[in-house]
Amino acid sequence: MRTRPPRLLLLLPLSAALWGCSENNLIKKDDGEDVEFDDLSPNILVDPMFVDFGSLLPGASTSATVNISNVGDDTLTLDTLRLGATDSALTFTEIASPLLLAGERVTTVVTWTPTTAGPLSNSLDIRSDDPDEPLVTVPLTGSTPGGNLSVTPDLHDFGSVEVGSSTTVTLTVSNDGDGPITVTDTDYTAGDSDLHVLDLGALTDLPAILNAGESTEVIVEYTPGEAGSDDGSFGVTSDDGDEPLIVVQQYGNAISPDPCLGLSKHITLMLTADDAWDGWMDGTEFFGANSDNWSASDTLEWDMGCGDHTLALYATDVAHSVSGVIAVVWVDGAVRFVSGPTDWTIVDSPPPAGWTDITFDDSGWNIPQVCSSNAIWGASPQPFYDQGAAWIWWTSSCADLGEAWLRLNFSVP
Repeated sequence: MRTRPPRLLLLLPLSAALWGCSENNLIKKDDGEDVEFDDLSPNILVDPMFVDFGSLLPGASTSATVNISNVGDDTLTLDTLRLGATDSALTFTEIASPLLLAGERVTTVVTWTPTTAGPLSNSLDIRSDDPDEPLVTVPLTGSTPGGNLSVTPDLHDFGSVEVGSSTTVTLTVSNDGDGPITVTDTDYTAGDSDLHVLDLGALTDLPAILNAGESTEVIVEYTPGEAGSDDGSFGVTSDDGDEPLIVVQQYGNAISPDPCLGLSKHITLMLTADDAWDGWMDGTEFFGANSDNWSASDTLEWDMGCGDHTLALYATDVAHSVSGVIAVVWVDGAVRFVSGPTDWTIVDSPPPAGWTDITFDDSGWNIPQVCSSNAIWGASPQPFYDQGAAWIWWTSSCADLGEAWLRLNFSVP
């Protein structure tokens, strides 16, 4: 707005009056520049001189009215109203008339409808034929709170996972900010398909908007196909002004499956000894109803887990003419071991304590001897012979009476 000096009536000499006669007058502006104006001229006044829309969420809308007045004494012609910079989020209404008589006023309504987060810094430029203020600039300011995207956990270790099995981790994608976040892209990078996205949740269809406080879950699955280490990364691209790309990592180690996992085998033992026996399975003692009757066998059964096992036997005959042990071991109904010169070990003197345990070292023990003749025992007990078992002792004559300690080490499966 321009301020004119008051008009004064001056009485001048005729010569001075003739010298100063002109249809225009001169005044001094604040900067000292002479401005020439007609006695009658327009004078523009804009109110408010600036507009602050404040804080507004994307998608919302707010408006402000700008008044344009002619406070001069001649007609004001408005040329154009335009924005200082093109912005589709800003609009303004057309003025009722470009011509403002002295004392008249027109209005324009400026509306801001932000679609993305960020500050507003623009202006409404008003041009007119005001002689000393042809351009009035009304600053337009405001702010749109942005979202803040986060993805957790930022690092996940699946640990050791058996080949052929699978496990998952849930990633939480959250908007912790005050405004919405638009997710425009997701990506999973890995050396192979062992690590992959199983479910993208609300990010399946893009672009996807997460409003303030909202979150969605993304499930990453690890299904190793072969032993070795694996790693992958999940990336999210959004309009987060601080961190437009967030990448989180996952890794794991694939191991070969344990062949013993959940495995159980049914073990059947049939045996007899001349004259008597005592037995231990993995250090636990067991007995048979006929353990002191060589001509009648005993059958015992166990369900054994995967791993190493030991069958230990003590046999004795100190009163009769011949000694021996005969046995058959079935695993899940199939003959696995029979008494003979293989698999078994034997000694004829008392071994140290712990000789029935799995961990006992019997590498220094002897190989059993197959008795040279079964004639003394005749056809009894017949079932052993059918399975290929033989009478064994620590001498092949089997006529050396005394005691014997035997071990059979085996593994399941």
